[in-house]
Amino acid sequence: LPNGASTVSAVTGVVTGFADANLYLTTMPEAFAAPYPTASAPQLARLGYQTNFWYAGPATWERIGAFTRAQGYEHFYSRGDFGAEAPGSVWGCEDEYLYQQVLSGLSADEPSFNVILNASNHSPYNVDVEAKGFDKEAVRAALPPEAQQDEELLRELGHYWYADREMAKFIQTVKERYPDSLFVIVGDHGDRYNIDQTPSMYERYGIPFIVTGRGIHKGILLPDSAGSQIDIVPTIMELIAPKGFSYMSLGSSLTTTNRRGVNYGFWITRTAIGKADTVPLEPEPLTGSGSAPAIDETGMQDYI
Repeated sequence: LPNGASTVSAVTGVVTGFADANLYLTTMPEAFAAPYPTASAPQLARLGYQTNFWYAGPATWERIGAFTRAQGYEHFYSRGDFGAEAPGSVWGCEDEYLYQQVLSGLSADEPSFNVILNASNHSPYNVDVEAKGFDKEAVRAALPPEAQQDEELLRELGHYWYADREMAKFIQTVKERYPDSLFVIVGDHGDRYNIDQTPSMYERYGIPFIVTGRGIHKGILLPDSAGSQIDIVPTIMELIAPKGFSYMSLGSSLTTTNRRGVNYGFWITRTAIGKADTVPLEPEPLTGSGSAPAIDETGMQDYI
């Protein structure tokens, strides 16, 4: 599950390790006084990693530049650092230019932990994706007849294609240059943009979570693992830190113990999802159909 219903909630979850409580930490004086004990950057720095935050947009958005630095990130890079020639929208430069900057900032001599926040899969969808190779007519032909004249849908699909292609190219390039790299790919929030007009609860409110890199294989996560964005950093810690390394976290690793996630309005397990404010909880299958899976009602209510 995402930490919250917006991008800034995802940023605060990954940067501070805190679950979303409807407080904008990027505006709170305490967040600028010192890193929280659960903050990601200082703990990765203790493992010897240079910590970098890369954002496609402006440093002033939600005070993200000042916030990430105050929470311990050694370097913050934003659109203002990428050059005036990098095209984009009000939300940020096109993904390929962002990834070029990240690639130029990586070094074989210094291990680094990099958080990258892209923007090309976000409206207003003004990238010339056809000029970049998107075969609009082939996609149109593959759509159901009732959707084939939906130009806005085709424009959105083109941007998802572009964002996916550029991320894949970036990951492949980094794997070739630095074969021991670890990648965690995660959505910032769900809802808002739904291709399916009647999505299941999981399709509407869940986000992707993908781990890839050397040593990563099927089975490295618990077969019944589930979680939210506060569980990302502890998962990384359990994958890369030496045995006995201590870290502070509200979440827990999907490799060892974590089998449930909760956020501002929902809970999730490997087989079910539901709203967090109902008594009793009402499980819905992740598939959106079939009988409701059983859950540990008391344990989930306690976690919520």
